[in-house]
Amino acid sequence: MNALARLATGFAAALLEAWQELRIHKLRVLLSLIGVTVAVASLTTALAGAGMARQMMTETLERDGRPAMITTYAFDARSDGGPQGDDSVAQAFEKTSARFKIDYTTMIGRSYDQQVVSQGVALDAETLVVEPDYAPMHRLVMTEGRWLESEDAQNLSPAVVVDQNIIRELGLEGQQLPFTVDLVSNGNAVSVTVIGTSSSRSFGMSGQLWMLPATYEHWFSERAPLNEVSYKMWVPIEGSEELAMHFGQQMQAELPGYTVDSHREDYLMWGADESLKQLALVVSGIAVIILLLGSLSLLNVSMVTMKQRIREVGIRRSFGATTGRVFFSVMMESVVATAVAGGLGVLISVALVSNESLLNMVLATELDQMPPFPLDAALLGMGVSVAVGALTGVLPALVAARVKIVDAIRV
Repeated sequence: MNALARLATGFAAALLEAWQELRIHKLRVLLSLIGVTVAVASLTTALAGAGMARQMMTETLERDGRPAMITTYAFDARSDGGPQGDDSVAQAFEKTSARFKIDYTTMIGRSYDQQVVSQGVALDAETLVVEPDYAPMHRLVMTEGRWLESEDAQNLSPAVVVDQNIIRELGLEGQQLPFTVDLVSNGNAVSVTVIGTSSSRSFGMSGQLWMLPATYEHWFSERAPLNEVSYKMWVPIEGSEELAMHFGQQMQAELPGYTVDSHREDYLMWGADESLKQLALVVSGIAVIILLLGSLSLLNVSMVTMKQRIREVGIRRSFGATTGRVFFSVMMESVVATAVAGGLGVLISVALVSNESLLNMVLATELDQMPPFPLDAALLGMGVSVAVGALTGVLPALVAARVKIVDAIRV
């Protein structure tokens, strides 16, 4: 216990001595540590920024379906039309998905025959007919209001969710939810209630609008039949291809006269994108070069300063300071200096990466869910700065440890 106490006391004393020396030579140290601070900030920002960019890319890709996403189409052999979505197909899909105990399922139907009209302004919209599970399956994040629920099919006024494109183009920013707009389909106008808004999913001028299948069937299907109908399932990645094959076979047995195609359809089925990792490696390499230059500057300053402190070292040795104590205390000066510089660099990186407005401007888009600053990037930045301090402090510490008392006092 006494040995541990002495060790802790010696370590604390070495830190205090190192800090005092840095205060004495603060101008020289400050100039030499600018490069270290910039390098650590660059390195940390590169790693954290790559994580943010990966989050943005993941959000964008998962809007088409989170992995593993199985898509099922049913084609009527007696018809030349596209995928079918009548009651028999819907019932077969529901029965088969229940047999396989799949938790997340949705029908997806599309229609391009509607216009959203408000205050005399009309906007073409893509109508998506979906079920409540669609939102978690496609990373749909609500910016205001709420998502569709099964009970909304009973509303006297059709409940819909719209994206920010529709809100912006119709000049409805700041409008308190719920509010009503007209949905015009082949000359027939129906007043619908907007219960929620989501981030923009379409990159053109037109927007997107979501409603429940029962709602569309009651109000719009007669005048505007759905153009495309598919059925999706969100399942575990492992074994998803085999599940898709068996699911298609079972659903085919429920639909005589139909051809059922069921396959996995998400971005990970082609493998993960490594471009962001490569970008992070390039930026990190540049930061390492800057870090090496900064460490050389710190080494030069430390060596010059040590030449001027020969007498001080000799006096400390004459009062009983051991070689190990002198070596450790001198090396800790560089470690403490680079740790402070690294901490400042990490703080700069946190301030930059956590600035949502700046991040959205750099990425040229908005993140639905702002991820926290990566802890591993901050720890790596601090670890690298401390390691650089230890390496640059070894040479001056060796010079100080080899000083002879007589020669030092004569200087």
